[in-house]
Amino acid sequence: MADAVSDHLAELWRGHMVNARWFQSKGLPIHSLTITPLPWHTQTGSVWVRSELAEVAVGDSEETYHLLTGYLPVGAAEPDAFIGQAELPDRGLVDVVDAPRSPHTMAALLACLTQPQTTGMTWFSSPPEPNSPTAVFAGEQSNTTVQVGSDMQFKVFRKITTGPNREEEMLAGLQKSGITPHLIGTLTGADGEVTLGIFEEHIQQASDGWDYCVRACRAERSISDEMTRLGNTLRLLHTELVDAFGSSTIDGAAIGAQMLARLDAASEQVPELVNNRQALRAILDVEAGSVPVQRIHGDFHLGQALITPDGWTIIDFEGEPIKTPEQRAAPDSPWRDVAGLLRSLDYARHYHDDPEGTSAKSWYSDARRAFLASYLGDEAMPRQLLRAYEVDKAIYELVYETRNRPTWAGIPRHAIEEAITAS
Repeated sequence: MADAVSDHLAELWRGHMVNARWFQSKGLPIHSLTITPLPWHTQTGSVWVRSELAEVAVGDSEETYHLLTGYLPVGAAEPDAFIGQAELPDRGLVDVVDAPRSPHTMAALLACLTQPQTTGMTWFSSPPEPNSPTAVFAGEQSNTTVQVGSDMQFKVFRKITTGPNREEEMLAGLQKSGITPHLIGTLTGADGEVTLGIFEEHIQQASDGWDYCVRACRAERSISDEMTRLGNTLRLLHTELVDAFGSSTIDGAAIGAQMLARLDAASEQVPELVNNRQALRAILDVEAGSVPVQRIHGDFHLGQALITPDGWTIIDFEGEPIKTPEQRAAPDSPWRDVAGLLRSLDYARHYHDDPEGTSAKSWYSDARRAFLASYLGDEAMPRQLLRAYEVDKAIYELVYETRNRPTWAGIPRHAIEEAITAS
């Protein structure tokens, strides 16, 4: 692609990316952005589609984002998908669109990907019908998920790393668990180095766990039964992950050292943490001793679970968005996932009209108690370890919210203050 075209596309996408939910470095200075096109997915007819990699120098790091891009005749772009206009070699002036938000573009892409032996596309079971209707899921996501027909969805990965894709690996390892979506297909770059997206089962008659629990809290309706089932489901997930990927042990002191290092890094980004660093270090200084570790979900919260008439389904296995791929891939204690769910319940409590009132606090306490009791079974509670993971998660949340949703920062801030007061 000619440099002038590449530079113009980079300028168009830069303005779009800084406001996109999936751009994970909001608030940090972008020093440069370059576009590298991959081979065309389809270049026939009036709609051309390809994946492009945006190499972004942001803050003190380099990040790569996947731009699934459509090129349509001038005036044909859907308003919600429109990025701008550009001159393409051998094509002339075209509308540039964010492909997942453009039904015209997704139709052309599906027609291509469902053909036999399409480069980069691997199907593990029957592909969708090429003419399946598509629609982007609403809500905040670190990727972009497109509903394809009634029983499938296409998750377009946005932040890209080389090597095995964690979600693809996890879903493949959990195919027979009955508590995760089935993996239907994967889309990679032509050389197989990067995973650009996956097709997976769309869970029928499902409600988002976050929405379900927020509504229950506002209505002051107990979710103890639901949390009992979710605790059992998470316990089953951890058992299945051990069966698929194995387990090991680590010294608790090493876990504490990692948490303390994250606290130091977080304090540089959120200076208010410096005032409480000594008290927080006392909480995060996990005592020595053997701690079982394994593959875990890595970013478990109410939004990563769907409630259906048959129980809970767990989704989205990429790990915490602002962690490095190495950090996400490392074995960890299952209690990190437990802490993530507990923190999510606390977030849900803050959607009550009076989050500090007796009713909201009782709702949270009852839900927390039911979830922990079912997850634990006959095992003893590792109170100090769980407390450290909850505070570690709240620190992560404070950094994330400060960067992305400043009006939410008070929720983890209050949790951190409460933990310090209780220590």
